[in-house]
Amino acid sequence: MTDPPCGPSSILVNLELPDPAPLSPTLIDALSSLRVVLLGWLAVPEQTSPAQARDQFGVEAEETLDTAARRFEDAGAEVTTRLVFTGDKLDTLTRVSTEENCDAVLIPGTMDAPRRVLVPLRGLENIHRTAPFVADLCRESTATVTLLHVVDDEETEASARDAVLKPAADRMREYGLDTTLLELNALEVDASPSDAIVDRASAYDLVVLGETKPSVQDVLFGTVPERIVKTTDVPIVVVRHRGKNADVAEQLL
Repeated sequence: MTDPPCGPSSILVNLELPDPAPLSPTLIDALSSLRVVLLGWLAVPEQTSPAQARDQFGVEAEETLDTAARRFEDAGAEVTTRLVFTGDKLDTLTRVSTEENCDAVLIPGTMDAPRRVLVPLRGLENIHRTAPFVADLCRESTATVTLLHVVDDEETEASARDAVLKPAADRMREYGLDTTLLELNALEVDASPSDAIVDRASAYDLVVLGETKPSVQDVLFGTVPERIVKTTDVPIVVVRHRGKNADVAEQLL
């Protein structure tokens, strides 16, 4: 068994300055049990150095970032702020998420109320990180957490529940998630696993995806956040593998 991490799980929330897209109060409240790393970044043209951009826009950018941070702090979150003037968004997101040891990153969307959380599981590859994160996210919530596993050709619904869903649920309970909040759903479908997940995402208020290890199947699964963003406005959280962050950052582009 993996020991629980010290302190709350952390999530990277990026704001594109100078006019960041607003985050809904319900989404901020839903993240308030986590340590929020609030990254404000401002794109710098090639002919402008980051130092020049900071001199020109730094005061206004700091004020905007501080205003956003206070919204999270007022909701009860522990907040760390980072302000970066950059010509490379992907590099910035990758670097900051690594430096701040973020457990997950947020792809924002609209949330009316955090009533239902979907956690698709391909297997147990990343459950040692997904379990404590979901437990921290939902520990003070009454949201129902649905663990979803799409059955493949070598599985049955019963074997999938025993091999994937029940062990995952047990790990989340070990980290403090209320047993009554969990729903286990082994699903047999004619469509591909990614199609099934995307189709069901719109029925939920938040989707938590575990980043997976590189493989042909994982490349397909890695398109799920992008497809959910394009077809729904549901917020997505991607839980990182430790030491592997570029794939997550790319989903934010």
